[in-house]
Amino acid sequence: MFSSVLFGQIKDTTLNIDLNFDREEEKISCSYNEGTLEFTLKINNAVVNEKFMDSYDYALEVIDINRNDNLKEVLVKGYGNSDQSDMYFYQYINGKIVPCGHLPSNFGIEVTGNSKITEHAWMGFWTAKLKYDFDSRMKTIVKIEEEYYDVNQECEVTAPFKLLVKRDDNSETAVTLSPKTKLTIIKADISPVCKYEDGTDDDFSCDWFYFKTADGKQGWCRLKDFQQNVDGLIWAG
Repeated sequence: MFSSVLFGQIKDTTLNIDLNFDREEEKISCSYNEGTLEFTLKINNAVVNEKFMDSYDYALEVIDINRNDNLKEVLVKGYGNSDQSDMYFYQYINGKIVPCGHLPSNFGIEVTGNSKITEHAWMGFWTAKLKYDFDSRMKTIVKIEEEYYDVNQECEVTAPFKLLVKRDDNSETAVTLSPKTKLTIIKADISPVCKYEDGTDDDFSCDWFYFKTADGKQGWCRLKDFQQNVDGLIWAG
């Protein structure tokens, strides 16, 4: 999902477009090896090679993240598991291809020319809109951390569980929910990280979600404490 795509094609691609506003078109080509997941990007005589994390196909697009820096960005993206995109960003400066960042797994981005990137990240049953700041001078993409992300999903209780007053496992109980209770999940705090049994990080199960019942009761619950106790959420991925 792009609000500032200037050109895009799929498969082996050759484009001719002015990337640096010097009124001369650059010749941009990209090829992809499905067996190795590697792609080769060529702009005029400059070449860069990179490898997707997972991809069955790719696309080449030209976008403009910052309309004030007189540079367009070449975006090479691979389509992988569940059609999530693996994105590499490049600029063309003084005859060289300059890497500008990598977003490894999303369902599209939005750019409007103000140096901000909005990434659509699938979170199991909802989509988080993650914000990034693109620094054209440093050639970096930096995530803008937010305390909460809007969820706005409805569900129904199938087995009792508690909502807590605070995002703390030792917090007092706000309400114990009974089966058939109608709920709206308002927002989420996706910062917590817990551990799987093998000791690796689990940055999913311990996320906090803020609920509101149809009669106005509210409170927090971790994903692992309600995931099997509600119905109506569409899980995928």
